[in-house]
Amino acid sequence: MKKNLPGRIFLALLAFATVQKASAQFKVVGYMPSWAGDVNTVQYTKLTHINYAFILPNTNGTLQGLDNPSKLSSLVTKAHANGVKVQISVGGWNDGNDSGFEGLAASSSSRTTFINALISLVNQYNLDGVDIDWEYPDNGASANNYLTLMTSLSTEMHNRGKILTAAVVGDGGSSILNGVFNVVDFLNLMAYDQNDYQHSTFAYGQQSLNYWVGRGLPKAKAVLGVPFYAHPGWESYAQLVNRGADPYADTFDGQGYNGITTIKNKTNFAYDNGGGIMMWELSNDLFNQYSLVSAIHDVVVSRGGTNPPPPPTGTNIALNKTVTVSSVEETQFAGNFAVDGNTGTRWSSTQKVDPQSITIDLGKQYNITEIRLLWEAAYASNFVLEVSADNATWTNVKTVTGNTSLTNDYTGLTKTGRYVRMTGTARGTEWGYSLYEFEVYGTDATTNPPPTGGVLIQAESYNSMSGVQTETTTDTDGGQDVGYIDQADWMAFYNINFPVTGQYKVEYRVASLNGGGAVSCDLNAGSIQLGQIAVPSTGGWQNWTTISQTVTVTAGTYNFGVYAQAGGWNLNWVRITPLSSGTRMAAVNGLVDASIQNSKAFNIYPNPVQQQLNIQSGLSLDGGIIRIYDISGKIVMAARAASNRIDVSSLTKGVYTLMFTKGETKITRQFIK
Repeated sequence: MKKNLPGRIFLALLAFATVQKASAQFKVVGYMPSWAGDVNTVQYTKLTHINYAFILPNTNGTLQGLDNPSKLSSLVTKAHANGVKVQISVGGWNDGNDSGFEGLAASSSSRTTFINALISLVNQYNLDGVDIDWEYPDNGASANNYLTLMTSLSTEMHNRGKILTAAVVGDGGSSILNGVFNVVDFLNLMAYDQNDYQHSTFAYGQQSLNYWVGRGLPKAKAVLGVPFYAHPGWESYAQLVNRGADPYADTFDGQGYNGITTIKNKTNFAYDNGGGIMMWELSNDLFNQYSLVSAIHDVVVSRGGTNPPPPPTGTNIALNKTVTVSSVEETQFAGNFAVDGNTGTRWSSTQKVDPQSITIDLGKQYNITEIRLLWEAAYASNFVLEVSADNATWTNVKTVTGNTSLTNDYTGLTKTGRYVRMTGTARGTEWGYSLYEFEVYGTDATTNPPPTGGVLIQAESYNSMSGVQTETTTDTDGGQDVGYIDQADWMAFYNINFPVTGQYKVEYRVASLNGGGAVSCDLNAGSIQLGQIAVPSTGGWQNWTTISQTVTVTAGTYNFGVYAQAGGWNLNWVRITPLSSGTRMAAVNGLVDASIQNSKAFNIYPNPVQQQLNIQSGLSLDGGIIRIYDISGKIVMAARAASNRIDVSSLTKGVYTLMFTKGETKITRQFIK
């Protein structure tokens, strides 16, 4: 499709399209506070995003402690199982104290510290991004610092395939400079708390959305916020209805709130004039026929919106790499043209902005089985999707023709690689812009696994821990290591079997910039101490070496612990090998957990589970024994593996480990009830 544009219009389009992040999906965003609400009652299938609120920043850029981290971990597991993204929300009202943001945003070094802390947090909890809730920057220097912070944070998040959003005031937000529009994926408009009574009327929702879109915020990035609580008493919607309020009205006993009618009207307005709906907050809802989340969902469905598809099942690993890229390319020439019989001179330009290419690093080699193109919009351009093992030689996966808007999946792939890229290409002398977003799925294809022989335990596969964080490693096996280890930090790995009494070699794959650390191991939460070993300096946090100690263990199955007697080191894996020879070595080698050695052999679903747990296995289950352990390591269920279905309805809510044993084969899998 050709266009002949005046120069100023093209430049405006260039400024827009170079930064615009597109999504075909109407966003339904719910905040989940750390102090209220049950992750088991969230209506995940009716949401697209959940923001976990809050974590607070310090003036030096560090983060204060995360409240209820186990709740966040459970939330991420359940949300991802339903294709819902989870972000960490930073800030909040905090009684009007925004000194942490003001201080860190004014300093380059503090901004860097803050961004790095958020990257670590996102990696540790497998989050999909960050939501900044600074209430509120002031005009002047504070507003400029906010823009600088958001710009830097946007680069770091988007480079990692993560998203960045922000919560802003309903209207009158002059301290949020328009440059912020270019760097966020969307803004959550807090169209509530306007006054003491009718604090969030339909008219105020209209006013808020019109204000931000009128300032130049793209409609797709404008997410209208609605309250699930009342003013002036701050009662939740659920509390009001439970004591007699009409769920379809907006006032009761001197309280102003949003009932189902107003919520649906606002959702329809947001569907026509914005890009989504946001709610504060999920725990205030009812979980019956009067649910406000359900009211929103009813509108979305009626308007043709859909929820995100669930992640692939089976052996696919959701790599959680989502990127959005935009570009503009334009070449025109001088010449004559005729419009309605009038002859004139075509606007002449040799401007060309090369379309951008995006490359994402998956961290290690994967057998890529699916690439989901969530959204692509183009005029006069093609897109080439490619995979590479070395970021040098590229193999074509798909060429997508432009002039279209689509959602498509490229499945059944047999490509192996560490890198995926998509590049836009110009076509002829036509102008165009391109916007695209995609996700990658695959199975582990590590080409340089750690040494075998003995029981290999990946450090990041801990069942419980205190104080540590995971991060991407450059060690030969790729994947993640455990870092930020300080004195008294620990990790526990459940149900490690020592089949014979005797001596074992315990090896640790470690890295340390300065040395001086010390690691010890123990059994059953420290009730059996096995000794410690010094961690030397390796000259860098990703310079790896293997250290070992010899321990004596009585035959049995234990929870194996790794403890930091002194910190300052990273850990990639632990290997436990018997020092006896012959049949004893063979016995232990046969017990290497198949979850480490072969992730394709044994899968359990659904996870989380309510009633029946299904087993999908390439192994025959006949003659095997299934044991289920609770989080303390206690056996709560045991049975012969007579079929591939297990009734777990009698278990209470929690995290469990399933162990399948057959001869010398042992396989463990975790699930959530």
